[in-house]
Amino acid sequence: MNALEGVFLWGAVGLYVLALLGALVSAIFHKPWAATVAAGAWSLALVLHLGAGIVRWIAAGHAPVQYAYENSLSGSFFVALVFSVLTLRFPVTRPGLPVVAAFVLLLLGNGLMAPTTAVPLEPPFRSAWLAVHVLFAWVAFGSYLVASATSGVYLFKGRAGRPVSGLLDDLSGRLLALGFAADTVMIASGAIWAHGLWGRYWGWDPIETWSLLSWLVYGANLHLRFTLGWQGRRAAWLAVASVLTVIVTFFGVGVVSGVHTELLR
Repeated sequence: MNALEGVFLWGAVGLYVLALLGALVSAIFHKPWAATVAAGAWSLALVLHLGAGIVRWIAAGHAPVQYAYENSLSGSFFVALVFSVLTLRFPVTRPGLPVVAAFVLLLLGNGLMAPTTAVPLEPPFRSAWLAVHVLFAWVAFGSYLVASATSGVYLFKGRAGRPVSGLLDDLSGRLLALGFAADTVMIASGAIWAHGLWGRYWGWDPIETWSLLSWLVYGANLHLRFTLGWQGRRAAWLAVASVLTVIVTFFGVGVVSGVHTELLR
């Protein structure tokens, strides 16, 4: 990581922390000024985050998609971007900022524990399928995480006795559908990439297995919502619980021995 990337990244981290604190103060003490501070800090953090990614791209000579640090840098940006777009279109989702900010900070923290030196693209990553696989993986991850945050807001408002908007439930379902579609493309492109890399489409590697499990869990989410008519609190609880499979897929099984382990170091 060069100096300019560090300035952008640590500036973004500081602003994400400020946004998290401001959102918490706003939610707990009902201070309008804190919500304004949180929104401003979040917007500026997103800009600096993008700046860090661009500087990394230039320094490494490739998109930041290689190994743990670059994946965390890109993945956390997609989570923040999905949430930002959602809040611009649907302000009712803004109370989910503390959850999303916490996710983003945890993702960045995970990446910063790994080596951060920019290196040329390694041979296993030199595939046309890399961009498809990684892009759709992070779209799926961002959609699933923001869906869980939206469902969390729905549950919190209901528990606090506040009016609960059916729009939150509907948005969660839409995000789950978007995430599932992206997840499907991610798995399919990964299988094609794996065939060129290892000579087989599927090998029941721990990450492959958990990716399939996560895909099935979210497929069940959609089936229960749109076929069996699940709505409200039970659908929201299911969305919140399901995100654990995604977290395990991306971060929990990377330490387990398997063909993906070296690619995720």
